[in-house]
Amino acid sequence: MRRWEKALLAVDRVLGTGEPPSRAELAAARHPVRVGVTSGTAMAVGFAATLSGFDDPVILFQATLLGAGLGLILWAACRNARWLHAHYVRTGRYEEVRQKALRAKPLSRRAVILQMLGAWAVTSGMFWLIAPYKDLPRGWLWSPAFGAALLAFVYAAASLKQKRSRRRFFVATAANLDDQAVAVTTREDFVVFLAAALADLRDRPEEWENRTLGNFLEAWGAWVGDMPGWYANRGEVVPEQPDWHLLAAMVMAARIYE
Repeated sequence: MRRWEKALLAVDRVLGTGEPPSRAELAAARHPVRVGVTSGTAMAVGFAATLSGFDDPVILFQATLLGAGLGLILWAACRNARWLHAHYVRTGRYEEVRQKALRAKPLSRRAVILQMLGAWAVTSGMFWLIAPYKDLPRGWLWSPAFGAALLAFVYAAASLKQKRSRRRFFVATAANLDDQAVAVTTREDFVVFLAAALADLRDRPEEWENRTLGNFLEAWGAWVGDMPGWYANRGEVVPEQPDWHLLAAMVMAARIYE
């Protein structure tokens, strides 16, 4: 594997969401040129319209540069997303990335506060710059208020999307953990079951008599999810598959008994 490919994979592991792309995201990644041209043009026109600068050569030049830059960035992002998707499907590491994201612990309160303060400062500055051109109130009170309102809306939408995504993933195959254990027949089913068991342990610890299984479930899910890639990287053949249903039943038994 080339160095730039390894660098892209390393960046994706750090910044990626780990969730499988939606149909819309895959469709966009298949047409990077169209996405880049359309988005860049829309950004340039929107920027010029916001500043009412269609008759100002300087603003038009700035809008052109902004649109071209955004178009190139989105084109590169689509090409990268298409390559990453094909690579993860080919190597069988998609499940590992998704499970790692689902097992990820939430940010600390301090990190969340710093993140929101940074976003609020950026949005407030944006309103401070746009206000004179759109006859909006501009001041040390109005701009921060507009920024806070926009940030609250974006944060609420992101939280709702995250909850829906998590709920769809865990409820798609069974109504509860017991049903998921019964339905396990393949390695993929077992990886999903381990992620659901880990989430259940964290969300409802009172239902688990053996609460020391957290690290074990996390490590086991990561290894089983990456098992084909783990053996492929070592040039070995994947061994005969065990009884995944029996392993799921063992996890359910270990949940109750110390």
